[in-house]
Formats: sequence, structure tokens, C-alpha cells
Amino acid sequence: MTPVNRRTFLATAGAAAVAGLTGCSDSGGSGGTGGGGQKLVWWDHTPNIRPANEKAFAKFAKESGGMRVEYTHHQTSKLGRALTLAKQSNQLPDVHSTAGLGLPLPALVKEGWFQPIELGEEALGRLPKDVLVEGIHTLDGKVYTVPITATKQYWAANFFNRELVEKAGLDPANPPKTYDEFRVACKAVKEKGGGRATGWIFGLGQPARVAEQVGFMAQAAGFEGTGGGANHAGQLFRTGEFAYDSDPYLTVIEFLLSLQKDGLMFTGSQTLDDQVARVRWATGVAGYFFDGPWCPGSTEKDAKQFLDKLDVGPMLVPEADTPVTAYRAPQGGFYFLSAASKKADAATKLLAYQTTKEYYADICKGMGPPPLDPSVVADSEAHPAWKKVVGWFDRDVFVEPVPVVRNPEVQKVVQLAKDVKPNLGEIVSGMFSGDVTDIRGALKKLTDASEKERARALAAAKKAGAKVDESDWAFVNWQPRKDYTKDMYTG
Repeated sequence: MTPVNRRTFLATAGAAAVAGLTGCSDSGGSGGTGGGGQKLVWWDHTPNIRPANEKAFAKFAKESGGMRVEYTHHQTSKLGRALTLAKQSNQLPDVHSTAGLGLPLPALVKEGWFQPIELGEEALGRLPKDVLVEGIHTLDGKVYTVPITATKQYWAANFFNRELVEKAGLDPANPPKTYDEFRVACKAVKEKGGGRATGWIFGLGQPARVAEQVGFMAQAAGFEGTGGGANHAGQLFRTGEFAYDSDPYLTVIEFLLSLQKDGLMFTGSQTLDDQVARVRWATGVAGYFFDGPWCPGSTEKDAKQFLDKLDVGPMLVPEADTPVTAYRAPQGGFYFLSAASKKADAATKLLAYQTTKEYYADICKGMGPPPLDPSVVADSEAHPAWKKVVGWFDRDVFVEPVPVVRNPEVQKVVQLAKDVKPNLGEIVSGMFSGDVTDIRGALKKLTDASEKERARALAAAKKAGAKVDESDWAFVNWQPRKDYTKDMYTG
């Protein structure tokens, strides 16, 4: 998710600015502290989960005597700013997702964002054992959020246009798996795909998503550290050191740049965010598009006519004998109860629906991130491509260690750390535009700047009394292609 530097916002920003950031609202309003009247105000960035939520909203309205939910959707890249402005002007919704805030749970609670939710034994008892992690879902034993989707997923699957692939003489049942196979497939699509299609389209206008995809692909290329699903990518698990300039990152970026050099990338990619790129791809301008599991659901919403042509292959790897590998931190919660809400009891009742098997099954209808309970996927009516990519995740994705889980004091360093600019996504976008020509040199500068900024924030936190040191980022007992489990934090 896109991190936002909250220090950039003016304390004088008010309601008009918040209203200007609103995506769409079911009832025409954009919020207000505690919702006001017989309603709960809900802000969200996850349209794929909207079908499940709307069903829960209807059930809640019936069981709560008619209290409605005022829903507002925000684009992922804009939600963090909207929330920051809303907090400054005392207009936070009752319940909201947190894309863009860019801080761990302990820091957000300390800054007064959330209040605990009292779900009760029945709702908590429906959750899988050990799924709630201190520092991610709970603090001091109090529950602040629950996961509703699975940890195991990556966001760089190789979705493709079946029609163009077949016209190119390729076998849709055997999509490219390696870099070389992908390059050959892209050339075939360009040469035989009807004259207007190129091989691949890339959303370079959304640097945060670029960084996520490069990070996941770097893991698949052998990087043994944080990647696409982390707020702070590029850190080796065993040592905690930053290593953006390592060979796996360089391998991925050079491969992607070679597609542009060979004329296989859609020429307008530089200005496209992922949503626009996906819709353009669905019009037939390119054969392939890297995306997360939400691709079928988003396509159904924005380009439904394309669904019959949509298919997917796994994330690419450099060599044929390399297994697809990705790592992600334990999935956090999507939704939180605002500290400003005066309707905690009602909101908690609504959030409790999100621990049910019925809710997990409804998540499948939106075809976004896979639900927490994967047993509901097989019997769902979801698109075959969604089922296919979700099925690969359990085999190919592993749980990574999280410093703040082992030592909550780490969050004090995170709070003090400033964003390093240019970041990975901006650097990669600059490489495609030609503004950045020394690839390894730019990545080395990012590595050094990231290390320097963490050291500065660490020293400041220790000076203020934080009990933390560099070893808190190092997990010497981490093993490749293994889940990092709770017991390993004390190992």
C-alpha cells in the first residue's frame, strides 16, 4: 500500500479538502466524527471487498433496527491523505481502512487513531488459532483489528489476454514462466497479435505499485528479504541490512528495462496508474499485464466484457529451475474503529460479521485478495483465473519476520524515520523515462540513504529512551521458503 509522509500535511486543512478527496459515496456524504445520527460512516479503499461488505451492511441494518452504513470509496493512493486531513479537522469516519498511513499499529494507536474493538468470545473463537499477532492486530492483549484476507499472496502475477495469445500461436495453457519465455511471448504477440497490440503494459505512473511489483519479483529472483508486501522493502531478513543494490533487484530491473528497449512495452505506460493500465490492457493494446489477485475483480468492475479473455500465469522467475518464491508479513487487519467514533458498540457488531465463513465466501465474489479461510475458494463462483492464482499462493508464499512483533519499541524508530527520496518506485520510473541512467549506482544510493536514515532515527529513538538497537531488524534463524512462526521470535 502506498505510504504517505504525514508530516507534509498542514494542520489547517479542513472539511473542504477532505470532501475534495472523496471517491464515491453511496449516500452523498463523506463523513463526520462518529457518523452522526442513525448511521455509521465507513471509508474504504478496497472495491473488491465491497460486495462482501455491502451484504454485511444490509444484515447489520436489519439486526440493528435500521442503522445504515454510509460508505465512501477512496482510491488507494489517496486514502492516506484523506484520513490525515480528516483527523486534523475532526472528521474521521467511524470505521476505515488504513492504506497510505504507512505506520505500524503501535504508532497509530499512540497517535490517537484507533480504539480497541470488543468482539467477544464467539467472534474471536471463529478465527484460526494464532492468527492475531501482537503488534499487528493486538496491543497489550486488546484487539484493534482482525485479518479478513490471507497473508499468502503476491502482486506480480502474469495476467494475459487469451485471445491475443492464441492469435500469436501461443498455448494459453502453458504461459511463460521465465524471463526468456516471456520475452519470446511478447514478441509473438506484437508480431502476430492483430497489428495494434504490443507485448506488455506497465503502470509506471504509480511508483508505489511499481516498487511493490519489483520487490516481489526480486524475491522470486532470489532476494532473501522484505519485498513487495512491506512498507520498508529491501532489507535482508538475516542481517536487517538494506540491499537494494543486490543482484536480484538489478536482475529484475534490467529485465523490465530490456522489454522497453526491445519495443515490447506499451509506449504510454509512463503515465498510467494500475487502474488505467488495466483498463487499457483490457482493450487489447497489450498481451500481458502484471497485477495482484484483485485483477479479475477489478476487471469485472471496469471492463466486464474482457473477462472471457482473461487468464493468468505465475510470477516470472529468471531461470526455469527457480521456484516461484515470495514473502509477506502476517496480514494485518483491513478495518479499524476510529478513536473519534461514538458508536463503538454498533461498529463492533458490524465488524464481528467479518469473522464468519459467510463473509469469507462473500469475499470470493469480489475476487480481490484471497479470504482468510481458503476453504471457501473452491466452491465459489469466482473467475477461473482468480481461483488459479489464489491456489498458487499457499505453495509459493511464506510468512516473513516482522521487527515490531519481536520488539514493539521498533515502532518508535519507524515514527521518527523520514521517507527516503527518491524511493524505489520513483527510481525505477526514472530509469524507464531515461532520467536515471546508472542503475546500480542509483540503487546503491538508495541502500546507503536508507541505512543512514534508519541509523539517524534509531539514535534519536534511543536518546529518547527507546530500548531498541540494530539487532532488532536481524533474524538469524530465518530460513528460505519457510514460514517464520511465532515461536521463532524467541528462538
